Amino acid sequence: MKKNEMAILIEGLRRLSADVLQIAEALEGKPEEAPVTAAEAAPSESTAKEETKTYSLEEVRRILADKSRSGYRAEVKALLTAHGASRLSDITDPAALSALALEAEVIGNG
Repeated sequence: MKKNEMAILIEGLRRLSADVLQIAEALEGKPEEAPVTAAEAAPSESTAKEETKTYSLEEVRRILADKSRSGYRAEVKALLTAHGASRLSDITDPAALSALALEAEVIGNG
């Protein structure tokens, strides 16, 4: 696995962990401990454009299949695991599908 790909996977895991923590705190009724900074609250234009793109299950399946066929099967599996899934059909949230697609698209492009 290339250094850039590993960095992407690590960042995905960090975001996933932060999201899980926020959900747990929301369920407990606790406020977030760390306030969001202005830099975090206002994404750059390129990030905002990427986040507005939504992907269907079929589109994500095609992207992951292409990456797997291109020799990145382990990286695809790691992305699924980072999103808390053992297979693509385990991910039902459209936002999570889009995030997975965006992360998968950079595999092999570094």
